[in-house]
This record gives sequence, C-alpha cells and structure tokens, in this order.
Amino acid sequence: MAVMQAIPAWVARRMLEISSHGGVSAGADFMEAIESVSRETMQQLSGDLLSLLTTDVDHQRFNPLQVIREANVFANQSLAILGVPTPRRDEFDAQVMPHDHYAVGPLTWKDLSEDVHEAGISWGAWKAATVLTRRRAEGKIQ
Repeated sequence: MAVMQAIPAWVARRMLEISSHGGVSAGADFMEAIESVSRETMQQLSGDLLSLLTTDVDHQRFNPLQVIREANVFANQSLAILGVPTPRRDEFDAQVMPHDHYAVGPLTWKDLSEDVHEAGISWGAWKAATVLTRRRAEGKIQ
C-alpha cells in the first residue's frame, strides 16, 4: 500500500524539518525517536486504515488523509519530549487540526508522495462512484 510505504520517510522528513526550524539538532537520541515514531505511526495506521476501508461507504465519516493526520500524535508527542519549541501556527491550521501542535500534517496527499496522491485520488473517485451508484439504485438521483 502506497501510504504505508511513504510513512517512514514522511515522519523522518517532517520531524527533521520541524526540529531544524526549532533550533534542535538531530543527534542519536533524535534519530532513535524518529524510528520509534515511524513504527508507532505505522502500527496505528495499519489498523485505522483497514478499519476505514472495511467500513461501508455510507458509514465512513473520515477519509484516509484524516486518519493519517490523526496518527501524527506520535510525532507531536516525541517532538515535545525532545524539547523542540512549538512553532507558531496560523489560526486556520490550529482550528482545523487542533491536536497537531507542531504542524506535522500532512496537509495534502502529495505531502506523503506522488504515489499516495494517486492512491488518494483513486479512493475518492471509487467512493464517489459507489455512493452515486447506490443513490441511483435507490431512486434518489437520476
């Protein structure tokens, strides 16, 4: 799955960028934290994404990108423990993702990779087609 393949590089990239902007150097402890965060994030995502994708489309309340955003909790916790200063966030970002104190993201599918972007677009198209097909069969739309 494209998402799971992209997670370790995305976690490492974001944690290194955020720490660099915060003036914190990435020593051995930091690199170990990145590995730990990658494992925890992947473990949570494997279950959460499977749960989402096996849920009937009429009962899905989130999309996969939102699920990924929720899994950034591990990076946020680790950055705080490592002493990285919390960056200033714009009001919209803070309102939309209140738990993402370090703006880990991702904001878009492309933040993860081009392959993930394509998978995200495909998921959206599949879901829309499934919903439209059902609504037509129910006589709710023509």
